[in-house]
Amino acid sequence: MRYHRKWAAALTSAALVTLGTSTVTAAPAAPGPGVLVAGYAPAETADDLTEQKFLEQNEVLEGAAAHANALIGLPQDVPVMALSCGEINAFWDPESQGIGYCYELVGYYRGVFDQLNTTGTDAQRNRATEDDLIGISNSVVFHELAHALIDIYDLPATGREEDAADQLATLLLAGDTVHQEYAVSAIEAWGALAGAAEQGDIDEQLPDEHSLDAQRYYNAICWLYGSDPSSFQGAVQTEANPDGPLPASRAERCPEEFQKIDEAWSTLLQPYLKG
Repeated sequence: MRYHRKWAAALTSAALVTLGTSTVTAAPAAPGPGVLVAGYAPAETADDLTEQKFLEQNEVLEGAAAHANALIGLPQDVPVMALSCGEINAFWDPESQGIGYCYELVGYYRGVFDQLNTTGTDAQRNRATEDDLIGISNSVVFHELAHALIDIYDLPATGREEDAADQLATLLLAGDTVHQEYAVSAIEAWGALAGAAEQGDIDEQLPDEHSLDAQRYYNAICWLYGSDPSSFQGAVQTEANPDGPLPASRAERCPEEFQKIDEAWSTLLQPYLKG
């Protein structure tokens, strides 16, 4: 998402708590020894503290980092730091070479999922929301990791970088059943945001560097379905399945879309992939 210079000092100082000072080195043409390193800066508000405790207790950033670290090498350790930003956001900071995940964004998504999870007991609804928060947090971290990789390794992007970041996030989420569930949580969030955006002013949304929420919603469904059509056949809208969110006309192209995305990112990251 958006990066603003005002958070650079906060992210840098927070990263020092976990990493210590380090010198950024030139990217090698091979998987480097660096990894994503999770950290949590002290929350600055009561609401942020709620989200800090949630992330820490569930080791959310640690889990996302471990998944990415098993696949991709970095030239140096890169902090993934949760922190208070004063605004709903997540970002890659090219100056401090770190990823920031704002507690405010976690709280925002908590509200989104609370409105979606309306069945069951209070405990069941709370657990469903927290599961969804873990899922969307993984998606956000992987999206920002894509920005980091593009910057660190000077990777070319032939289209909008935000779309490319969404694509890598989907690739990292599509590899196993646990992360596929995380992808579904992200899709549900995009669907809710798309519905809310329909009530807003389209002229305010069009200048943003991201695709529209509705486009990101359908792209995410398409790519996840394309990664494994047999497992996600229920997403396709047909006469027998009229409630499927993915139109059949788009679905028929999704396996090829996913394959092209996979090939493109695999080609770009090939020198830095582990195993």
